[in-house]
Amino acid sequence: MLAKSKVTTTIAVHDIENSMDFYVDVLGLKEVGKTRGGYLLECGEGMIGLYQSTTAGTGLATCAWWTVDDVKAIVKGLKARGVVFDKNYDIPHAKPKGDIYDMGDGAKAAWFKDIDGNVLGLGNF
Repeated sequence: MLAKSKVTTTIAVHDIENSMDFYVDVLGLKEVGKTRGGYLLECGEGMIGLYQSTTAGTGLATCAWWTVDDVKAIVKGLKARGVVFDKNYDIPHAKPKGDIYDMGDGAKAAWFKDIDGNVLGLGNF
């Protein structure tokens, strides 16, 4: 029923304006609209919706994922903008090498958090 529908990832944040600074200025996403309680950001072929909530940052799982060609280059670029990458994940068969996890068979991944503690990730698979 939903297979052909466009999906938007929604992320709860504490302070919508501070979060917009992070998602637009640091991650480089483009604001494309406002919602009743937040903003819509363009992200490749998808969208991210930010909304204000007291539950922001309470999830432990990855809430948004970017598929990228060059993980190392993206990590380097985000680090230059102040992003700190997490190295505390216990993933079976994954080997952390600095900020990037070697997932095997050439696959690489990295995780970081936004200013509210929401887990975000990127990888080449």
